[in-house]
Amino acid sequence: MSFLQPLALIALPLMALPIIIHLINQQRHRTIPWAAMMFLMRAKRMSRGMARLRHLLILLMRVLAIGALIFAISRPLSGGWLGSVGLSKPDATLVLLDRSASMEIQDLQAGESKRSTALKRLAQLLEQGDYGTHLLLIDSASGQLQEVDSPKALLRLPMTEFSATSANIPAMLETALAYLKANESGRAEIWICSDLKENDWDVHSGRWNAMREAFAQLEGVHHFLLAYTDPPSNNLSVRVENVQRWERGNEAELVLDVIVRTEGGALTAEERSMARRVPIEFEVNNVRSVVEVELDTLGASLQGHRIPIDTKLSSGWGSVSLPGDANPLDNRFFFVFSEPPVRKAVVVSDDAKVGEAFRRALAIPTDVRLQHHVDVIPMSRVAEIDWENTGLLIWQGKLPTGLVAEQIQHFVNNGRVAMFFPSKLRTPTVTGEQLFASRWGDWQSTTGERSDTKGDISWWRGDADLLAHAESGDALPLSELRTYQYRAFESQGTLLARFDNDVPLLTRVATDQGAAYFCSTLPTAQFSSLERDGVVFYVMLQRALTEGCQTLAVASQRDAEIDVLADRNQWEPVAPTESNASLSQRGLHAGVYRDEEYWAAINRSQAEDSAKTSPLETVDALFDGLSYRRIDVNVGDTSALASELWRIFLIAMAVALILEAVLSLPSRKTEAAP
Repeated sequence: MSFLQPLALIALPLMALPIIIHLINQQRHRTIPWAAMMFLMRAKRMSRGMARLRHLLILLMRVLAIGALIFAISRPLSGGWLGSVGLSKPDATLVLLDRSASMEIQDLQAGESKRSTALKRLAQLLEQGDYGTHLLLIDSASGQLQEVDSPKALLRLPMTEFSATSANIPAMLETALAYLKANESGRAEIWICSDLKENDWDVHSGRWNAMREAFAQLEGVHHFLLAYTDPPSNNLSVRVENVQRWERGNEAELVLDVIVRTEGGALTAEERSMARRVPIEFEVNNVRSVVEVELDTLGASLQGHRIPIDTKLSSGWGSVSLPGDANPLDNRFFFVFSEPPVRKAVVVSDDAKVGEAFRRALAIPTDVRLQHHVDVIPMSRVAEIDWENTGLLIWQGKLPTGLVAEQIQHFVNNGRVAMFFPSKLRTPTVTGEQLFASRWGDWQSTTGERSDTKGDISWWRGDADLLAHAESGDALPLSELRTYQYRAFESQGTLLARFDNDVPLLTRVATDQGAAYFCSTLPTAQFSSLERDGVVFYVMLQRALTEGCQTLAVASQRDAEIDVLADRNQWEPVAPTESNASLSQRGLHAGVYRDEEYWAAINRSQAEDSAKTSPLETVDALFDGLSYRRIDVNVGDTSALASELWRIFLIAMAVALILEAVLSLPSRKTEAAP
C-alpha cells in the first residue's frame, strides 16, 4: 500500500488518545470502603465480565475511528506492487516507452492498443501521485530523453505516438542510467512500458550485466515494468522480400516473394476442415490487383509472384496489403524496385586458402539473373578498394588501424556490411587494438584435454539476421557444425550465435546505417566445418552481401528508424498519400520516399513480425538484485493501476462510531435507572 499524503501518518499515535483519556478518567475517582455498599458490589460482580467486555469494545471502536480518519486523510492507494515505492516522493520519474510496431496490437472492442493503454494508465497513476521534480520520457523510436511538463502531456506528444520501428530496451535503460548519474538524482522511479519482444529486449546481450551492476550502486532507484504479454487474436502480418525487376524481350515484370504470417490463435476444427482464404491487394504505381491465398497454421507465401509492368518503368514503388485486423501497422508493406546493380564484394586476406573459401561462397548468386563480382586481395593492396561500389567487405586478419579503420567505419556507416574474421597469428593480442568497440582475444582449442567446450553451437538467433530460419521455416543446420579452434573476442554488439560454454561465435555491431559482424573462427578444415558443410557458410555470406548491396541500388528497402533518411536531403513522400508525418517523424513510419532517381521504402523490421515474447522469468532475471516490480496488464484495460481507498476508511470510521454509540446505550440506561 502507498499513500498520496504520507505525512498524515505522523498522526497515527493519536489512536492512543481514547486509551489515555480512559486511564486519566480512572484516576479521578478514589476508592473508599463502605460497609453499606458491600452487598451491592457482590451483586455487581456477577455482571462485571460483560460490562468490561462492552467497555473494551467501546474503547476499541473509538481507537479504530481515529485510525480510520487518519488513514483516510493520508489517501492510501491499492496495489501490493506499490509497497516498494515507499513514503517519500521521488526526485525524478522516468518513463521508458516502447513504440515498436508490435505495441500497436489492439483490443478491437475497446479500440485501444498496448501503447495507448499503457500511456493512459501510467498517466492516470502519475497524476494521482507525486512524480517528483522531474518527469522524463525516453521513447524507443528516437532513444532521446525529454522532460515532460505533466503526466497528461504524455498522451499528446509526438514522441509517444505509434511508429513502425523496433525498440532497444537496453539502450533506453543506459540512457536513463546516464541521466541519473549525471544529475546525481536521489530517489527515482523508472517505468518501462513494453510487450517484451525478444528483439527489443536482447536478453542475451552482455550489456545487461554491466548495466545491472551500475544500477545496483545507485540507492533509491525503483524499476516498474508494465508488461503487455497477451497474444493478439488471429493477427496476420505481411511482408515482401526479394523484389526484382526483369526484362524478357519486349516484356518487363516484377518478381517478388510475399510472406503472410499468422499469430495468436490456433485454427479451430471448423477452420482446419474448411480452408481459410485471405485476399492480398497489390499496388504498383497506383495500379491495383487482388490475389487470394490459402492460409495454414503458419500463414501463407507466394514465391516468385510475377506482376507485369511497362518496359519504360525502370523504377518505381508498390505495396502489398491485407484486410484490417488486430494490428493495423503490419497489414501493409511498401517496396521499391529498380534494375539490379552488380553485387560487389571484397575479401581482404593474406591467406590464399582462406580467401578462396570466401570467394567460392560469394561468387555463386542465389539467382542466376543476378551478377556477383568478388575480389580477393592481400592487406598490402587495401588502397585499391573501390569503397563507393562495394557492398560487402570480408576482413580476415589483424584489425585495421589508422586511415583504413576510418575508411571501414565510413563504409559501414553508409549502409554497407563488413565481416571480420580472426588472424591465424598466435601472437598475444595488443592491448587497445579494437574496431567498432570490439577486440580479439586469444586462440582457444576445443580438442585438447583442458578445453571447456566441445565446439558445438548451443544457441543461435533464428528469428532474424544472418542465421535466421529459411523461408520454409526450417532452421539452418548450425547444430551440425563443429569448431576445432576459435578466437575469443569482446564486443558490445548483439549476440547471434554462441558455443556450449557461452563464448560467442557470431556477433553483430549495428551502426547508423549498416552493420559489422565478428566471427570467432575460420571456414577452413583446420578451424571449423563451415566450408565443408557449406550451407550455413553460404547462406550467411549471401545474406550479408544482399544486405550490404541494398544501398548500391537506386531503390532501397530500409527498416524504420530515426535517421533512416539522413543520407539525402531532398527526400519527398510518395506513399501513403494520407500520411501527415512531420519531417522529424518521417523515418519512423512506413512509406515510400523519392529523391530524383533514388527511391526508398521504409517498413518495420523483420523481427517485428517474427520475434517471440521473452519468457517472464527471463525478463525478471535481468533485474535480479534490483528494486523491481512487474505489473501484468492486458491490452484495452484502461482501469486505474492504483485506486484510492480513502472512502473505505471513511466508511470504516462511520461504522466504528455507530457501533460505539450502540454499545454505549445500555450503560446509560443503567445509570439513569435509580
